[in-house]
Amino acid sequence: MLIAVNLILYFLFGAALCCSKRKELSLTRTLFAGLFFYYFLFSLCCIPVMLRWRPLHVLTSIWTAVVVTVTVIGVFRAFRAGKSFLDPIKKAGAFLSEHLAAFLIIAAAAVGFAAVILCSYQFTLDASYYVGSVTTALQTDTVNMYDPFTGEWLDHYEMRYFFATFPMNDAVLCSLLNIHPLLWCKITMAGTAMAMTAVVLYMTGRQLFLSDMKKTALFIIFALTANFFMITIYTTSAFLTTRTYEGKCLLANVVIPGMIYIYLCLLQDSKDRGAWLLLFLISIGSPVLSSSANMLVPAMTGVTILPLALLRRDVTAAAKSFICMLPGVMLTLVYVLYVKNIVVFYTYPR
Repeated sequence: MLIAVNLILYFLFGAALCCSKRKELSLTRTLFAGLFFYYFLFSLCCIPVMLRWRPLHVLTSIWTAVVVTVTVIGVFRAFRAGKSFLDPIKKAGAFLSEHLAAFLIIAAAAVGFAAVILCSYQFTLDASYYVGSVTTALQTDTVNMYDPFTGEWLDHYEMRYFFATFPMNDAVLCSLLNIHPLLWCKITMAGTAMAMTAVVLYMTGRQLFLSDMKKTALFIIFALTANFFMITIYTTSAFLTTRTYEGKCLLANVVIPGMIYIYLCLLQDSKDRGAWLLLFLISIGSPVLSSSANMLVPAMTGVTILPLALLRRDVTAAAKSFICMLPGVMLTLVYVLYVKNIVVFYTYPR
């Protein structure tokens, strides 16, 4: 149920941003956009709380108000959009009934894959950090002020995690829902990550095979099978199968494949405004999931979207590519300044 709540929230955040009377809504794109818009807004709430050394319960109150507000806006914009919102839902229902067998195969494969992963024993060094940081935040009512490995107070915020506020969102929701961090992180967030992975695979398959559902179903089954049997440190599969509750899992299996999907869309139409919006949302939302995005997203943009813009000799597309690279580049520079002891955010007034 909580996995479904997460997905509904992402969709409503996407609806608040994307719903319009002028253009028919894409349900999967809206869900995808909402994920990054959700975490971007959370970081805008979380970072000032850390800079002012406020407790976790203050962040929880602020974020609750933001979620309620954006959810109401999303519902309002969806109803106001009228046919451009309702027609895609009707078409999706008709499409589902027409290709019911393919969808059942996809669902069976995805649910079977998820069941094996969620019921397995997951243990890595980072597991103690991602679950421990949530537990520490809840028990101390603070935000990133204590080392989850030792419990010792930190005199300054670790810059590697300062902008990557993904675990603090888990802490806020655990506080709101009164749920244990281990259950939330290892089951709810892991299941949410796998659901979003399946959404991205579906979007990519539809784009690759021109909406041929048989080929799309085979593509998803092949992708899940490859992930299941290619669990090494050099593949994204390790994060999808053994580190599913981490922000890096979303980075490896939603962000990077999502950028491949965007590349396919822009390859077909370099003026696709929806694709450019998704790329920009990724550029500002993915650093919240993991600081690794600060380098990976600009690099991925540089090797896919930017060459496409140059190939098409589209100056505006090249400019958009550079704009989408800027957030990651700027955060990387901030981290370099932190390493050089030039920019440091302390956990107490000085």
